[in-house]
Amino acid sequence: MNSFEGRVRRVDGRPPVRYRHAMIGEDLEQRVMALPLADRVALAEVLWESIDPAVGAPPASEEKEAVAEACCRDRGLAAGTAKARSHQEVMTAARRALKCG
Repeated sequence: MNSFEGRVRRVDGRPPVRYRHAMIGEDLEQRVMALPLADRVALAEVLWESIDPAVGAPPASEEKEAVAEACCRDRGLAAGTAKARSHQEVMTAARRALKCG
C-alpha cells in the first residue's frame, strides 16, 4: 500500500481503488479525471494537504513584487491598455514556456 492509499477516504465509505502501475503526464491526468467525483475530491484533499506552504514560498520581497505586478496588470485591464487572456490561453502559454506539450 502506498501513502496515498493509506490516507484516502471515499465519501461513499467504500475502500479506495488501488492503482498498481506507474502513471505520468497526460496518462495520469486522464486516469484521475475518469475517477468518480468522490474519488477526485478525496485525491484533491490529500494532495492539497500534502503541500507545505513554507516549501517553495517566495521571499517577502518577491511576493511584494508579484503583488505590485498583479496590481499593475489589473490597472491595465481596467484602463483597456492590456488584453485579457482566457484560462486556456494562459495554460497553453505556460505549457509552451515549460515545454510540457
